[in-house]
Amino acid sequence: MKGSTRILLAVIVAVVIAGAAGFLVVLPLSRQTNTDRAAIDERRAQLVKLQRVARRISDLQQEVKRLEGALAFFENRLPQEREIDVILREVWLTAEAQSLTTRSIRTTVSQSMPRYNYQPITLVLEGPFEGFYEFLLGLERLPRITKIRQMQITKSPLQEGTVQVELLMDIYFETPK
Repeated sequence: MKGSTRILLAVIVAVVIAGAAGFLVVLPLSRQTNTDRAAIDERRAQLVKLQRVARRISDLQQEVKRLEGALAFFENRLPQEREIDVILREVWLTAEAQSLTTRSIRTTVSQSMPRYNYQPITLVLEGPFEGFYEFLLGLERLPRITKIRQMQITKSPLQEGTVQVELLMDIYFETPK
């Protein structure tokens, strides 16, 4: 074998070895690298999603705390069932303070809800319209939760500025535990 044939043969062997190495080593490593990059990108996307969810969970926890505080506020405004007479007395005194005469007070059976009960009360009041308006403002200022469901106002035919009012109101109180 001559020198140029040896060189050519060596170059061909080197090219075949390089091709085989590229085909057997580099190509699989390149595929594995691409697969790993795709997996990393997928995990990063999952991490971003988890971070968003974690922020929302944190926001939800803060919202739950805020709502629990609001619930506690309203539960503190709910009297115990045995305090209904105290609330009725406050309503009566509020009416008297505004020069209203209480004609009648009727209660019906209390209504039950899961976390609270309410006592429907029908009041018939008579007096000056301005006093009745101040009475309504006084009801709003009471430390307990009350709701006026129905109201009927009639003008007194005997005296100008005097009204007779029939109110159906609810007084809310805690469910006995």
